[in-house]
Amino acid sequence: MLLKLYKMDLSPPAGAALMICEIHKIPVEMIDVDLIKQENLKPEYQEKNPLHTIPLLEDDDLIIHDSHAILTYLTDKYGKDESLYPKDLKKRAQVDQKLFFDTLLFHRFRSITYSAIFEGLRKPTEKQLKDLDEAYSFLDAFLSKTKFIAGDNMTIADVSILASVAAIRHIIPIDGNKYPHVQSWFTHMSNQSFFKNCAEPGSITLGEILKARLDLMPLKLYKMDISPPVCAALMICDIHNVPVEKIDVNFLKLEQFKPDYVKKNPIHTVPLLEDDDLSIHDSHVILTYLTEKYGKDESLYPKDLKKRAQVDQKLFLDTLIFFRMRAITTPAFFEGARKPTEKQLKDLEEAYKFLEAFLSKTKFVAGDNMTIADISLLATFNAVRYIIPMDFTKYPKVHDWFSHMKSQSFYKKIIEPVTAELEKIVKEILDL
Repeated sequence: MLLKLYKMDLSPPAGAALMICEIHKIPVEMIDVDLIKQENLKPEYQEKNPLHTIPLLEDDDLIIHDSHAILTYLTDKYGKDESLYPKDLKKRAQVDQKLFFDTLLFHRFRSITYSAIFEGLRKPTEKQLKDLDEAYSFLDAFLSKTKFIAGDNMTIADVSILASVAAIRHIIPIDGNKYPHVQSWFTHMSNQSFFKNCAEPGSITLGEILKARLDLMPLKLYKMDISPPVCAALMICDIHNVPVEKIDVNFLKLEQFKPDYVKKNPIHTVPLLEDDDLSIHDSHVILTYLTEKYGKDESLYPKDLKKRAQVDQKLFLDTLIFFRMRAITTPAFFEGARKPTEKQLKDLEEAYKFLEAFLSKTKFVAGDNMTIADISLLATFNAVRYIIPMDFTKYPKVHDWFSHMKSQSFYKKIIEPVTAELEKIVKEILDL
């Protein structure tokens, strides 16, 4: 009777079972069980395996629900020699204890991935990551004494731990400087045909899923708190609860011109967002990107083309207004030009007229619901008002909109703490 192996390719324990079947050339019927769709919770599967885990091996009347036991059973039954699982008691004990060690590795890995896939927890705790990194240190200590996990020859312990490490590296990459023995061992093992044929495809799929569901590499936001575009980016991070590492760049000290920063952002502006290999140097694109990636719904940035166009054109309007303001502040900061021209002030006040006209038709800037356009323009007008005060008699709609936006928690948390400093700097550099 043909053996049956219930599996899901992206599962590390299933990957180990698949590799051992390949190594021993075992004829086996493969049956897929999709954990993400919770097919493992179906009554007929739970009757076979009350733990509802994979892999599950059926050999006639025998059911084995643990991957390590599957490896020992299949190797004892089909192995051509005892090299992978020695019969010598002392050597076998070395292998067995590393199989139990693999249970620890996988448990630490699963504590992160289960929460991400089934509970929506995108950010592992520091302890979880520390525990997982510690597992590498254990493994490196073992491999500093022997070429393979349980001695100088490959055993089923290597096969089992290979599957686990291939998954763990998607959360914490193997640092060859810290763990050179692990790196060397993994390079050798991952080049074996049984890994490439049986475990690598599932591992790649798993990596893609984890990248989508976990915030593993913290986003980096280069910022200066009084900058309006930075305030907009910080507010959207607060709204979406985006985990981000904040790195200060002091424009007044010209830190934006340092070679390492110019290399990241040739136009040497802030904010700058780094997300893995992606760099975004425009605040409006940062708002759209983070809202697309982290937004719980599409209210802030609609997918409907007509509604999105309304938002997009107001983001470009914000660019126009910001550059009118910057035409005054940049010469004041860096050239000592304390007195704006009449045209500069007239152009900046015209921005209030533009906004008043739009807000006379809709409650918010791009419609009747708040969008990222409101967030961006809020940050800009918060700065503009210190050059040209907001006249509520001339611009009542702008005043009402601004008052409403100021009452939001993201404004109070991000902008309110820096308003006094911003106002002070404007008064110091400009004769208004």
